[in-house]
Amino acid sequence: MELFEFILLMLAAVSLSNLVNRFIPSVSVPIIQIVLGMIITLLPFHYELKLNPELFLLLFIAPLLFNDGRHADKEALWKLKKPILLLALGLVFVTVGVMGYFLNWLLPVIPLAASFALAAALAPTDAVAVGALEQKVKIPHQTMQILEGESLINDASGLVSFQFAVAAMVTGMFSFKTASISFISISLGGVVLGLLLTFVKYGIVKWLRRLGMENVTLHMLIEIMTPFLIFIAAEELGVNGILAVVAAGIAHSLGYKKMNPEVAKLRVVSKSTWSVIIFVLNGLVFLLLGTQLPEIIQTIWNSPEIGNVKVILYTLLLTVAVLGLRLIWALLMDLSEKANPREPWPVRFKKALILSLSGVRGTITLASTLSLPFFLNDGTAFPARDLIIFLAAGVILWTLLASNYLLPLLLGKETQNEQEEEDIQAKIEILRNVVTGLNEQTTDENRLATVQIINTYTSRIRTLRKDDNQDKVQRSLGISVLKWERENTLLALEEKEVNPYIAYSYLNKTNKLLFMQTRDSSYKKELFPIKHWIEMFEKLPQAPLSFRERRAELLRLRFQNIAYVIKQLNALLAEGEPDHMVTVSALILHQERTLQHLSKNESVTDTRKEFDISLQELARIGIQLERDNIQSMFETGRISRQGMKEMKRDILFMEHDLREEMA
Repeated sequence: MELFEFILLMLAAVSLSNLVNRFIPSVSVPIIQIVLGMIITLLPFHYELKLNPELFLLLFIAPLLFNDGRHADKEALWKLKKPILLLALGLVFVTVGVMGYFLNWLLPVIPLAASFALAAALAPTDAVAVGALEQKVKIPHQTMQILEGESLINDASGLVSFQFAVAAMVTGMFSFKTASISFISISLGGVVLGLLLTFVKYGIVKWLRRLGMENVTLHMLIEIMTPFLIFIAAEELGVNGILAVVAAGIAHSLGYKKMNPEVAKLRVVSKSTWSVIIFVLNGLVFLLLGTQLPEIIQTIWNSPEIGNVKVILYTLLLTVAVLGLRLIWALLMDLSEKANPREPWPVRFKKALILSLSGVRGTITLASTLSLPFFLNDGTAFPARDLIIFLAAGVILWTLLASNYLLPLLLGKETQNEQEEEDIQAKIEILRNVVTGLNEQTTDENRLATVQIINTYTSRIRTLRKDDNQDKVQRSLGISVLKWERENTLLALEEKEVNPYIAYSYLNKTNKLLFMQTRDSSYKKELFPIKHWIEMFEKLPQAPLSFRERRAELLRLRFQNIAYVIKQLNALLAEGEPDHMVTVSALILHQERTLQHLSKNESVTDTRKEFDISLQELARIGIQLERDNIQSMFETGRISRQGMKEMKRDILFMEHDLREEMA
């Protein structure tokens, strides 16, 4: 029961961290989560969590890296393969070697093998932290692609190096030659096994589909279990489970080629489910660090081997060393790039500095150090384990702070609100381009359907613009429509084209609506137009109208009024302002659709079917136009990655709804 309560408390803290970030956007979410984790330890809660290192790797590393592989931009990985590999492999191994010896020299209390382990944990960058950072500052598009590709590969290379260093520390044995051969063999073995098991998984899924088992819940469960099963299988077979899940994730991203309603629905569910899983796992990692820190801090604070102020300075010094080494490597990469024209030195240095400060440490660094074993093979405690975790946590905090407060200075004074405003303007331009494209598809047969589809896009534009003036225009036109109906009804009454009972009843309702909208007392006075009652009685037929006759007369009056309103709206459209044309067109559509519903004849069903077919076809065209414009805007850097993801998510849901309607 205590474990269940603890889990609920942690999940509540993950949610709370994002709420706090909403009110304090200048503080990064991981920092808030670490603080909340520390606060949890102060609560009168008596559950003591003991982290199993192997279980920690399985529960957190496997799904996180699998998800990174699923969302990898394969085209960008190939296009930017040189800088990505130089950072993800070259810089990782250089960081492990240089920082390992530096740590051992700086803190002799940490053995050399353990120093290499900490250096390997500090080597990988964290794409999740950088992704969160991108919502605050506008990181250059190409730099962001390099960071994402780097984090995908260096997670694996850093963790493999970490495992070798930990194994050397635990067993007390290390051979560079043996380690190199072993590294290559278990790495290749992990990649091959990950790909092989992914193909096996697809074979099973295909077999289930042939049996008619299209249950989304079943297929989603198989997908969630995939990274855990692959990681366990790899570890049991003695190959690298980390590279196995990364390879499986990349292979998994190639699986959605055949589109059908079942796969489309699974894709929507998969996207939502994995977003929740990754959101929770990332939050839990930093919360767990927060719960571990008070005890670790107390241990470090009470240790006579190192002073309290010194240990904080050591974390800052390690951060400067890690980022400085990354800066030097970025400059060397730029010098070795001979294909590009030479840029001024300040510009090249600024680009290298941005790439360095964007290399935030996060989940993988933290998960690695928390997975350190408690004991060596001889039964003694792992040396300086608490100090290593403290140093890693310090570097994470310093890199998060540096990226949050130094990167905006390099990238300009663009705030999150300014970035959001740029995204909104780009989205509005995309939707306008779609409207233009749909107008080009208009024919006499699909005019009504085109107007309705365009109306949905213009409605989204108004929502993005938060245009209060447009609401005023809509209200004003609505009042005009009521006035036109009243005007035409009075004209029909005067020309004796309508039964007086029906006309006065219709006028009474129209006047009530006009009074409610305008508060004009003249309409209130006309609710009982006594002067006209004498005329009305003179025109009354000898026999009262039957129910069917009254209904037919009212229908005829409504037809006349709607036709008159459409005529007035078309005249307004011909001479109206551009900003009002969308609203006027929408009103014309509404009136014409009303006429269709009132037309009770045999052709209505066929007309409705033709309308629905045109509507679905134009909806597909609009979705494709929107997708093409989003990709174009993203590639040119006009829209941020976050904005692109939001719009693509909306498209995914619209496609799902469209398929549901067609089914």
